[in-house]
Amino acid sequence: MYKIIISFAFLFLLFTGCNITQEYTFNKDFSGKSDLEIDLSAFISFMGSMDSLNQNNTLDSLSYTFEKVAAEYENLGAKNISYGWKNNQTMLYLTYEFSDIDLLNKVLAAETGELLGGNFMGNKPEKVKFIKEGKNKITYNAPKVTNDTLLKNDDLAAMKEYYNYTLKFNFASPIKKIDNKNAELSSDKKSLKYSGSLFDIFASGYSTDFKLKLKH
Repeated sequence: MYKIIISFAFLFLLFTGCNITQEYTFNKDFSGKSDLEIDLSAFISFMGSMDSLNQNNTLDSLSYTFEKVAAEYENLGAKNISYGWKNNQTMLYLTYEFSDIDLLNKVLAAETGELLGGNFMGNKPEKVKFIKEGKNKITYNAPKVTNDTLLKNDDLAAMKEYYNYTLKFNFASPIKKIDNKNAELSSDKKSLKYSGSLFDIFASGYSTDFKLKLKH
């Protein structure tokens, strides 16, 4: 979901900016929940200059994209799917629950596969994948952007502070060890996050991959 929807939102909101938050919450048995929020307040404000028909068509297009994504996730077995608008219709959200890591990987494969064309930044990315080892070790492999021409656009780069992205992972137990220095741990060490400009986080050379071990 997050790569495809981020690319959709990023390209659609090209000159207005947006704030995107993707969060995964894992229970002790590694079932859990995925939450995506895209703050479109700047875009909604920009649309105030458009006529009402164009505004409605634009919002309908965004809603249809989330509707299509939600239907695909339901077919794959995701549960308690919810999506729509909140915060006075300035934020789109999509949330679903997964029963285990295998189901989460199936959903993520659809996100970076054929759903919505599977095209991010002009290339087909690798699939996002979580790998669970034993009871307390987990690896996260994010898709790599191999064509970052858009990210290197000088005009857009000058506006990078308007494109913010947060990727967060929550666990039932504290993190004992993690191999990625880019990750910011919470005070209780049960959460980690990557947060910053979309341009910086998706730039070549920056990684959100990790291997971690949780305390028993």
